[in-house]
Amino acid sequence: MKFLELTDEEYQSFIEEGHASAFFQMIENKKNREMDGQEVKLLGVKDDEGKVIAACLFTLQPTVMGKHFYYSNRGPVLDYHNLVLVRFFFEELTDYLSKNNCSYVKVDPNWIYKKYDKDVNEKTDYEPQDELIQLLESLGYGHEGFTRGYSKTSQARWMSVLDVSPFNNENELVKSFDSQRKRNIKKAQKYGVELRFLEVDEIDKFLKLYADTSERQGFFTHPDPKSYFTNFKKAYGDKVLIPLAYIELDKYVSNLTAQLEDVEGRLVIMEAKENKNDKTINKIKELEKQVANLNKDLEEAKVIHEKEGNVLDLAAGIYFDTPYELVYNSGASTSEYPQFVGPYKMHLEMMKYCMEHNIARYNFYGVSGDFSEDGEDYGVYRFKRGFNAEIEELVGDFVKVISPFHHNIYKVKAKLGLNK
Repeated sequence: MKFLELTDEEYQSFIEEGHASAFFQMIENKKNREMDGQEVKLLGVKDDEGKVIAACLFTLQPTVMGKHFYYSNRGPVLDYHNLVLVRFFFEELTDYLSKNNCSYVKVDPNWIYKKYDKDVNEKTDYEPQDELIQLLESLGYGHEGFTRGYSKTSQARWMSVLDVSPFNNENELVKSFDSQRKRNIKKAQKYGVELRFLEVDEIDKFLKLYADTSERQGFFTHPDPKSYFTNFKKAYGDKVLIPLAYIELDKYVSNLTAQLEDVEGRLVIMEAKENKNDKTINKIKELEKQVANLNKDLEEAKVIHEKEGNVLDLAAGIYFDTPYELVYNSGASTSEYPQFVGPYKMHLEMMKYCMEHNIARYNFYGVSGDFSEDGEDYGVYRFKRGFNAEIEELVGDFVKVISPFHHNIYKVKAKLGLNK
């Protein structure tokens, strides 16, 4: 085996074989990071026949005195069951870093530590990856712990993932959801919620909903979200999908009007009957209730139309189409019009996208890992659970100091606020 720097072509070819690679490890992220002014290294291992068997994208951030912090977001990408390969990669990585101005290094592999069902019961058919953690620690890569919650300095360690491969069509898929998911999907269909994909010059539509959601839920956002998400789309191209769920109010009003005319017509016929039995009387009451509800919906729709115009944006997301999975990285929805249940339409259509493109994993992405009712994102967990998404716990972060002298200077300066 040989540890070396990979060309873009070698790196991309390996990643696109479909290994358990996160979107941050795709070759497109090299362009994304470089657009942000960061230096990128593509490192890997080839076997004796010259075939790439491990790869890793590192970004470099300056620390002090010409040294750098090397960070691999969800890397390296390799078979972590092959502990011989793991040992070789990390031993060689340490040697490489010591020769290439590294102060310290951090990795957080996209590798599952434990698997759980949707109710967070640990699965017995997947062995916890304790041996991997022990091996990395023996090589000086200190494990940062089995963390829970969200952090501004680390990626989410807990994933919510739905396997769509057992389903042959939409009906089978929807039948697997809980009653609330089924009910809200029917609502979205009744309202005529539609979906289309945004281009990069339309990203403000997503950002408007994203700002609304951020303010409502209080989650951490990038200081410049427009540049952040725009660069993703520019770098990843068609591999970043931005679905927008929306409703055309003209169509909605027209459909409500048609429904109202139909129900009113049936009500007139029922009321015209001379001999009304109990069944007829109950049917009249039911139709009267439908007329009242439709009139209410129609008036509400006209008010919204007057305020918002014809097209009402309801929900949007940032998705990454990877060789391994479809990742729902960021989501947003309107707080003013939740009754149209836009997110349900979006998730259903993107799950169908997986089925149509033979993508087995629909990754809802991060949850906090606190599954108690007092958890900071318990509602988010329950939402994803309703689609039958299961839980995957990743191994977490590993850090190794390569140059203690320079790293200690960096830490002192950080405490004094001198690293800005």
